[in-house]
Amino acid sequence: MLKFKGARQMPYKNPEDKCQWESQHREQRNEQRRMRRLLSKKNPIPRNPEPDQVSMEQRTSGWKGIIAFGVAVGLVAIAFSGMNIPSPQAPPPDIRS
Repeated sequence: MLKFKGARQMPYKNPEDKCQWESQHREQRNEQRRMRRLLSKKNPIPRNPEPDQVSMEQRTSGWKGIIAFGVAVGLVAIAFSGMNIPSPQAPPPDIRS
């Protein structure tokens, strides 16, 4: 294995170093696990919290306006694209005279 000058190998890449690191830090890791368990028991995380109805209505109300505006613009564009608006012209000149 290549070792570069100044480079530090991570303990988990070498099985002997990993085992040594785990045994040295076992108490610290166990204490962290205990603290996490205690915190989760004190402050349980709700699995599926109920959505706030007021905030849900406020979120959708903005989209309704945007969708309505888009539909109105689309309908106006379709209406004007199919219409043939004649331009005012002068009457044809009288050739008989």
